[in-house]
Amino acid sequence: MIRRIVYIVLFATICWGFAAAQTNGTSDQTVFGYRFGVGGGMGVSAISINDLTSYLNVIHVPDIINRVSEFSAAVEFFGSFDLFLHTDYGAGLEYSYLLGSHTIETGFGSNVFSYSYHMPLLLGHYIVAGSEYFFKFGGGIGYILSRYKEDVTEFPEPLIYTGGGVGGKLQAVGHTPFGESLFGYIGVEMRFALPGSVTDDEGNTLTDGREDVSLNFFSFGLKFGLMFYF
Repeated sequence: MIRRIVYIVLFATICWGFAAAQTNGTSDQTVFGYRFGVGGGMGVSAISINDLTSYLNVIHVPDIINRVSEFSAAVEFFGSFDLFLHTDYGAGLEYSYLLGSHTIETGFGSNVFSYSYHMPLLLGHYIVAGSEYFFKFGGGIGYILSRYKEDVTEFPEPLIYTGGGVGGKLQAVGHTPFGESLFGYIGVEMRFALPGSVTDDEGNTLTDGREDVSLNFFSFGLKFGLMFYF
């Protein structure tokens, strides 16, 4: 049900945005005369998945010296679509794929614990434009899909768990021109996701023996990319 509501909101916003762009006048109502843009890139984030960190340190870390730290590095790949509604305002859609892992050495070999998130978001921006460059300040919300995998040497097959829930972010993005329609992208952001607990294909929930382990996270990161505006 939640996913359907998100899809409906996304569709309605896109339709409203195109209608607004058509009725807002000529090019002086958009940034540098552009109506929309597409692009993508990659980034790196410092991410805290509190429940997962506690779970690994309690269940899988053999000694206190090798404990998993609260924040770790995660890589992100993203694609985005921007729509200018007015000189000062814009909307957009973004899809990001974020992934990371922890490797823990034991007497039996290396155990790998990996996680990933599919993160489609509906975005809104306030735009500040200079003579050629412009900045976007805003954020968004969407439905986040999570996946967790344990590849442990003692088990014959990897264990895979999935979940889903709401998530969002705040961001500041700067664009500088590389050509007539090509702009560089550099952004900073803070994210949150609340996908909750995760389950395997048989409905078994990941647990530390006392409580369910959620993949809720908080992160802040830096992103680079390219955007084409038309």
